[in-house]
Amino acid sequence: MTIARDTNPLSSGRNGCMGAIRPRLKLLALIASLTVAPFAVSHARAESGAGVDTSLGNALNPAGTSSTKEQDPVRLGIQEFSRSPTGFLVTRPNLPEVFTNNDFGWLRSGSIEVGGLGVGGDWRAAKFREYKDLDRGGYLNNFALQLERPDGAYFVDAHGGGAGRDDQYYGLSFGRYNDWKVKSFYNEIPHVFTTTYRSLWRGVGTDTLVLNGLPPGGKSSVATTEIDIGNAALQTPYSTLSIIRKKGGVRFDMKLSENWNVFAGYSSEKRKGARPFGLVSGGGGGTGGVETPESIDYDTHDFLAGLQFSDTLNSLNLSVASSLFRNNINTLTIDNPLFQTPANNIPLFPRAVFDLYPNNDFYNAKAEVARSLPSLYRGHFTALVSASRSKQNDNLIPSTPYAGAAINGVTGGNWNTLSSLSRQTAGARIDSTLADFTLALKPASGFDLKGKVRLYETRNGLEYLACNPLTGQWGRFINDGSADAIVNTAAYLAPGVRCNLAATAALGVVPGAGDVNIRGIPFEYRQRNYTLGADYRLGKATSIGASYEREEFDRAYRERATTNEDKIKLNYVNRALEAGTLRISFESDRRRGSAYLADPYGNFYSASLGPLPTAAFTPGELWIRTSDLQRKYDLADRDQRVLNARFNVALADDIDMGMSLQAKDLKYPDSRYGRNDHQRLDSANMEVNWQPNTNSGLYGSVSYQAGNMHQAGLQPTDCTIGVTYNFLSNGSVQSNPLTPSQIASGVTIIATRAVLAANFQSLCGTVSPTSPLYPTSRAWEISHRDKNHAVAVGGHYNFPKARLDVNYTLAQATTAIRYAFNAAALGISAAEVALIGAGFPDLTFRTSTLESNLVVPFSSKLSLRLFYRFEIGRIRDWHYDGVAQNPTPNSSQSVFLDSGPQNYKANALGVFLIFAL
Repeated sequence: MTIARDTNPLSSGRNGCMGAIRPRLKLLALIASLTVAPFAVSHARAESGAGVDTSLGNALNPAGTSSTKEQDPVRLGIQEFSRSPTGFLVTRPNLPEVFTNNDFGWLRSGSIEVGGLGVGGDWRAAKFREYKDLDRGGYLNNFALQLERPDGAYFVDAHGGGAGRDDQYYGLSFGRYNDWKVKSFYNEIPHVFTTTYRSLWRGVGTDTLVLNGLPPGGKSSVATTEIDIGNAALQTPYSTLSIIRKKGGVRFDMKLSENWNVFAGYSSEKRKGARPFGLVSGGGGGTGGVETPESIDYDTHDFLAGLQFSDTLNSLNLSVASSLFRNNINTLTIDNPLFQTPANNIPLFPRAVFDLYPNNDFYNAKAEVARSLPSLYRGHFTALVSASRSKQNDNLIPSTPYAGAAINGVTGGNWNTLSSLSRQTAGARIDSTLADFTLALKPASGFDLKGKVRLYETRNGLEYLACNPLTGQWGRFINDGSADAIVNTAAYLAPGVRCNLAATAALGVVPGAGDVNIRGIPFEYRQRNYTLGADYRLGKATSIGASYEREEFDRAYRERATTNEDKIKLNYVNRALEAGTLRISFESDRRRGSAYLADPYGNFYSASLGPLPTAAFTPGELWIRTSDLQRKYDLADRDQRVLNARFNVALADDIDMGMSLQAKDLKYPDSRYGRNDHQRLDSANMEVNWQPNTNSGLYGSVSYQAGNMHQAGLQPTDCTIGVTYNFLSNGSVQSNPLTPSQIASGVTIIATRAVLAANFQSLCGTVSPTSPLYPTSRAWEISHRDKNHAVAVGGHYNFPKARLDVNYTLAQATTAIRYAFNAAALGISAAEVALIGAGFPDLTFRTSTLESNLVVPFSSKLSLRLFYRFEIGRIRDWHYDGVAQNPTPNSSQSVFLDSGPQNYKANALGVFLIFAL
């Protein structure tokens, strides 16, 4: 997933400013790539099929090899209209590979498909190109080669496709049957984010973005700066932001003896390019911000090794794995086009510096054991023990790159040096352990019993203090110094107490604010799962089952110290119905926990540096970070119900149908604010398959899913000690007397509350109709309703001289977002209410794709393939409304440079020759 394949990130071509056109690779390049490129393998599990990229392919070859192979009319001995145990018709397999002898004792089979591809319409649209490279020109579509040597049981298997394109792939396996095997791969996957980006910078894809013509730091005012940025953007042509992933590796498996196997593997992944990013200046929410590119240059190295043992009673897997991530761009420096008012002794903000994702390492050691227990109710025992460590020690960067930065009159702070940090590297580490034990027994005929215990724990070694040891000031600069979150008193600056939490707190000095985060929070937890389940066969084709699971969490530094969830699941299977199989399951879950503490993080904020404020006119809201009724969805009480049903039926000997339903309901009974009410997700699917004979077949499917989610929140006001607040009949809150216009409109004072040093926390932190900070009249709510449906139909037919398959898919997703609020309480005017309305326009995404293949065999060695794909995409996303015409729509320096996904109508036509080797 990268931008361009051209090594010069400043070149231009079919990928816009991100890359140049490169000629397609010839067959010679393919042979070279087979020699040096395919070195990738599966990762992280002991079995031979473990890991990623074990299945290779692209848009034209989703199966990795030719999808146009002729099917076996006799089904390799399978009787006509045979069905699987689930009741579905058995799909005809492809004809087996035909091996031929050569002069060296090897049997050979294979094919190669070459030709040309033409594209038309809006084929450059981002959504059409998102994960594929359908471009005009010559095309080595796919190839496959299988070699076997009966004398010695040796084999070679090579395949690939899309040679020279951004979605090319290659696989190579060789070895000796039942002895040893080497499996390797190489593939590339593009990810096109946008093709309508107006870049104001050069150097995209590198560690430095330099403005094209615009002055860094803007001009003399916001207004003139916005005009300049808008004009520059409109004069800049569209370009592409994308990345490409290149991955390859190798795995070796060897049988040491009848019982012992050894394996080892390595894979390397490279991601390079750019994707949409963002930049703001100032404090709080900052300015409106500008869409910038983020340069991507990642390397990931995965290692795997292990030992396996198995006999008639036992099996053992021992493995070690590591994953090493390297970011080749440590910091990203961007010329800042925005104007920012001078702040903190910094007159101008011409650039922004971002510390990008750090290099990090992951290590894992795992042991898996399984043993059959024939004398203990025909039992089976499995155990897994695993230990992992994730760590990173990134070099930190100062809060600001500007040498003159100063705050609250304290000079010589040197905020632009590493000496201003309490530590110069991250020193972050998370250790985790997992133990999983399962015992399955058969106490009686038709009765199965299973018990399971799972224990998991994470330990977080993060410790960081946000304090400048040169001055003793707690906190940090925000957005390169254009704002700050600093707690500063003269007492904190004394050498004996600088950056010492205990000594600072012992001073008894009230901090200037209580909501400045001064320490890293080391989130960690322990999880325990206990499961007991049973299945009982009522008859030869009918069974029932039940299971109970208890899940327990102990969390450090969270709103709830413990949560417990009880899960009960019932299931029923009936295979004795007339030509059908029915499966039904029902699950009921209930999560509760210890007392919910809305804000348990006081020790990590500046409130811990001293006593609570008592002075009049102190803004008490700076010591209250959330209301007492706010709930986080992963910790809140929750009741969940899930119903699943599946029915497979044979409508006739040559027709089968499957139907499935799922209804999921999540209720948050104790959540008034946050995610609350009911969250529903309902799905339905029906599929039909008709195979009238060996020469034809039709299928169709319809899927539907609907979901909704509800959230509520409160917009806080203020809570100043020593101030009396008036609560008005229209829901608003104010500290002043009624104005003449309010009196004329009939507004009255319904209550008053005085905020004192002794009561500000309880009065203001509690949600109530008369809370100065969180009055219920300022509540808002929002609902999300999603609807998705998909339709797929297709079929194939074997003519006497040709084979045809046609497939059509239609997918549509719609999201409706609606909200409600008290305009008077929030101080929103009637004119603003008319603009805001009751919701956003619906978001819709609709694609329809028609794809067909016609294969005409000329002989047993040569066939012609005609490929056609027609795709339509319709996108409606209000986020991008008007951006193309006006990149700077308001006076807050909001700069929108990406015009978003576009509607498209594109087609691709391919003509290929298939040669059998």
